[in-house]
Amino acid sequence: MSQMVEAERIYDELELIRQELASVKVQLAEIVQASRGEQTAGHPHIIRSAQRHRGEPTIQGASITVRTIVERTRLGDTPEQIVEAYPGLTLAQIHAALGYYYDHPGEIEGYIQENREALWRGKRGSS
Repeated sequence: MSQMVEAERIYDELELIRQELASVKVQLAEIVQASRGEQTAGHPHIIRSAQRHRGEPTIQGASITVRTIVERTRLGDTPEQIVEAYPGLTLAQIHAALGYYYDHPGEIEGYIQENREALWRGKRGSS
């Protein structure tokens, strides 16, 4: 019987260690983000960095903006098709990007408009 109690105690301690390790991982990720000049954007998987896309909301760990994901859905792509097109992304990241858009449509629409205007200027300048 005492071996069972001892085994249960060990499992309980291991679970506490797992929880503490998860907390340390989160803190370490925040430190790494801060050292890169990145800030969380209030949504999981979405960050901002002055060094990336002029601070435009971007999927963490990728160089893909929320704007890009929104534009792909407007072209008719499903989240699953976007993951196929960008194999480094997960469905969770795609849905986080769309969630960010739905919470901040004016901001992302502004980036979409800026991008269209830049493309238009580029086309006019090369003619």
